[in-house]
Amino acid sequence: MRADPPSNLIACRPAHLLYLCERMRPDEIEQYLAFVPAQTFDHEAAAVGFMNTPGLKFTLLGPDGFPACAGGYHEVLPGVWQSWMVGSCDGWKDGWRSITKASRWVADGLFEAGARRLQTNCLASRARAIEWYERGLKLVREGTWRAYGLQGQDVALFSRVA
Repeated sequence: MRADPPSNLIACRPAHLLYLCERMRPDEIEQYLAFVPAQTFDHEAAAVGFMNTPGLKFTLLGPDGFPACAGGYHEVLPGVWQSWMVGSCDGWKDGWRSITKASRWVADGLFEAGARRLQTNCLASRARAIEWYERGLKLVREGTWRAYGLQGQDVALFSRVA
């Protein structure tokens, strides 16, 4: 029997994404600008873009009751799901354990529903994100797309398969 969802895991709303994009971590802004053609970061445009991403979306509330992070998965091929996430500095600092637990719960649910592969990517320079993907989420590094980002950044690829 599947465990109940974490009590602070709720449906994602536009206001959550706006709140988080206004407080987005600098490394996440750098990554966003590596994949989205924009001259400068616009938190409202980012929030709308995340909200308009098809598929599953969730918000995890922090101990203060405000969004700590929001994320989701969209199906890029049958059974293959690509992840995305945005979080605030305080959300990660105060709630990384809860974020990890909730992210694992969502991933396990996708596998139980028939996903065969979950994948994510990040700038290869984001060492702490990479450590979290590998240690926290049990993703396997598959390689690096060299000079893939809009400004020529290397992008690391990760997956977990059923």
